[in-house]
Amino acid sequence: MSTSQAIFPWEGDNVRAVRESVREFAEKKVAPKAREIDATNTVPESLLREGAEMGFFALRVPEEYGGPGLSLLESVVAIEELSRASSGYGLIAVVSGSMVVHPILKFASEEVKEKYLSRLAKGAIGAFALTEPCCGTDVASLHMTTAKREGGEYVVSGQKIFITNSAYADFFIVAARTGKLEERHRGISLLIVDRSDCVEVSKLEMMGYRGSGTSIVYFNDCRVPSENLIGQEGGGFKLVMHTLNEGRISTSASGLGVMQAAFDAALKHAGERESMGRPIIEHQMVSSMIAEMLVRLETSRLLVYTAAHKLDTNSPDYIKYASLAKLHTATAGVDLVRMAMQVLGGIGYSRESDVERYYRDIKMIEIGDGTNEVQRMVLTKFLQGRIRP
Repeated sequence: MSTSQAIFPWEGDNVRAVRESVREFAEKKVAPKAREIDATNTVPESLLREGAEMGFFALRVPEEYGGPGLSLLESVVAIEELSRASSGYGLIAVVSGSMVVHPILKFASEEVKEKYLSRLAKGAIGAFALTEPCCGTDVASLHMTTAKREGGEYVVSGQKIFITNSAYADFFIVAARTGKLEERHRGISLLIVDRSDCVEVSKLEMMGYRGSGTSIVYFNDCRVPSENLIGQEGGGFKLVMHTLNEGRISTSASGLGVMQAAFDAALKHAGERESMGRPIIEHQMVSSMIAEMLVRLETSRLLVYTAAHKLDTNSPDYIKYASLAKLHTATAGVDLVRMAMQVLGGIGYSRESDVERYYRDIKMIEIGDGTNEVQRMVLTKFLQGRIRP
């Protein structure tokens, strides 16, 4: 079936080719290291290099800058397959390959695009430094990281927290306050800060999605050329919102990969484990759980893929679908992995099973890139006409 003949865009040849290529790499290279990544909270440097060579950390970088030039739909399929093997590894691709690329590609000067998109294409890893100890959901109140103009430079100082990729990052997109706090969203700007001696990183021990390099980041009077400003000074809030819309879709795709892995484990166990003389999948209670898991998996997949296609085609309701995908994947994912653990019983609750890891991983989807409560708020505001692309 060619792309033009496919009923759905995600059934076409291009998407299938991306899935097959990434799945082969993930199964051969990433999956065998997944437990090590989880245990050490670190991705081996060799595996990072191989992923960079495959273009995983530059998924959305256009070909003109040396990148793979994937659509968001193709990217979420790649992220899904990587996260199915290792959630932490997949999340590195979410941030560097999608959330870092988006504001540079859409809003930066051509000089900045040439410099930083080309670096990503050549193997650099980027981080998106937004959340502060004071503020996560309330982006307009960010104030613990400031950028003060001094001649042709900005001096960036402050602290960020829960910053994915920061343990590995070569540069950071930083949301910093350039105006007064009372200006709220009108006083926030986006700047690119290269990693140097002025950047201090303290890795966090997270419950799940381990190996994603999530850390506290300190910027100690980092001098940044004014050309590294993305968009206009004071215009960063809107750019952050644009970035989060794409990020929510990409993060949902990572959750989808965790869901698929948990479903696969439960289905395999249910077919092999016997009780009362037959495989437990033949018992009604277990077969019912497997069916319910499948419903949650496939409805999540449909919403994630639809949201990605909506953004790719500039559909005016892509914001709605981004939050729908994020909210549904989070709630359905937690349900699915809980049921997977129930199917496996005691072994699922032990570290002898990967399902224990998936149980820790999936909770992040309810929190990162906007909590479930935020998604409900966005959806309600969209229906009221208070949010527009």
